[in-house]
Amino acid sequence: MKKYLLLIEDERLWERFKEGIERDINSEIIDLIKKRVQGKGGKE
Repeated sequence: MKKYLLLIEDERLWERFKEGIERDINSEIIDLIKKRVQGKGGKE
């Protein structure tokens, strides 16, 4: 398994993200990546 370091420059945005998660941060980020790859979220 590869590990990656996530750097967040906007601390307020990061706090808002953490408040809205329902599971652990890694699972939430993986779900966001999957949605992006499948074209179901974010900019194309």
